[in-house]
Amino acid sequence: MMNLRFQYIAIQILFLVLTLPSLSQTNYKRFNAGVIAGLNFAELEGKGRTDYYGINAGLKGCFRFSKHTQLGLEMLYSRNGEYILPAYYPPLEYGKINLSHLEVPLYIEWLIGVFERENFYDWRIQLGGAYASLFHYKVFDKDDRNVTDEIIYKDKTAVLLQAGTSYFITKNIGIHFRSSLPVQADGLSWTMAFRMEYMF
Repeated sequence: MMNLRFQYIAIQILFLVLTLPSLSQTNYKRFNAGVIAGLNFAELEGKGRTDYYGINAGLKGCFRFSKHTQLGLEMLYSRNGEYILPAYYPPLEYGKINLSHLEVPLYIEWLIGVFERENFYDWRIQLGGAYASLFHYKVFDKDDRNVTDEIIYKDKTAVLLQAGTSYFITKNIGIHFRSSLPVQADGLSWTMAFRMEYMF
């Protein structure tokens, strides 16, 4: 019993020794994680109208390396617009295309305080890029007939340029908006995402 108590005390002391230096240097957490969920809005044909929406959800992790700057990484399921065009592409006004991507954004996030808060910054700005990989899709014609087998996607990956902003209502809950543009924008003008964030 004494041996177990000694081990417990030793672990507690070790924990304090390891954490006190970082606490004395900073008053914020170096690492943070959370969940995000919302919708994508996309323009598929470059005609200036929003003609697609789908789920955008996943996990987010942050490494904070200064008071106002952190590095963000996300792992997302993104059901969205045309990042990659197939060899044969039917006009969308005569049908429907559902695309499912694995999307991995990496970005720098600047933490800015608009209103005075005790222990967090309410407004944040992000700038970075993302890797997207198509893993599933469905295509329907004007008669709602499944014509997926007739569509061939040769290149199923894409690189995106992204810019976004978040406003945190509380320390844990935020509203996020992001715009994405493919580096090779062949047939896609943009994709926007509107999401809710919860940081642990």
